[in-house]
Amino acid sequence: MLRGKKGLYVLLPLVAFIWGAIIFQIVGAFSDEASVIVEAEDISVAPIEVKEQEKFILDAVERDPFLGTLYRPEKKVSKSKKIEKKDSLIWPIIKYKGVVSGQDNANAIYLIEINGNDQLIKLKQTVSEVTLQKAFSSSVRMRYKGKIKEFKIVH
Repeated sequence: MLRGKKGLYVLLPLVAFIWGAIIFQIVGAFSDEASVIVEAEDISVAPIEVKEQEKFILDAVERDPFLGTLYRPEKKVSKSKKIEKKDSLIWPIIKYKGVVSGQDNANAIYLIEINGNDQLIKLKQTVSEVTLQKAFSSSVRMRYKGKIKEFKIVH
């Protein structure tokens, strides 16, 4: 390594030369010199030849080419689905309107509208073939002819 003034005399011009080359490249890239314009020549384009696709038909496979055994497709057994007619159970029009008294105990009374008539019902009580199974503050579970359905509170 160069030491003392001798190193300074050699390295300083070298650094100045490198920075000068970098600045010259940057200034040259942004200069307003006119670009060289080359006139475009007419280019001829050859049409693309389209080959017609070869048509073929697949034959049925008679034997497995790898195992050498005869190919026997498995017969699909179509299982006929039995469609059970569900008895269309028509529920009465039920609207849960809320808790009248005793919100947290077993003797609570609930206001439920059944077919347009307001009914005061307790748990496990039956009115018009509709039984109150379970009740919450926001919904009730009712049973009608063996089917259970949940009804939300009407605001």
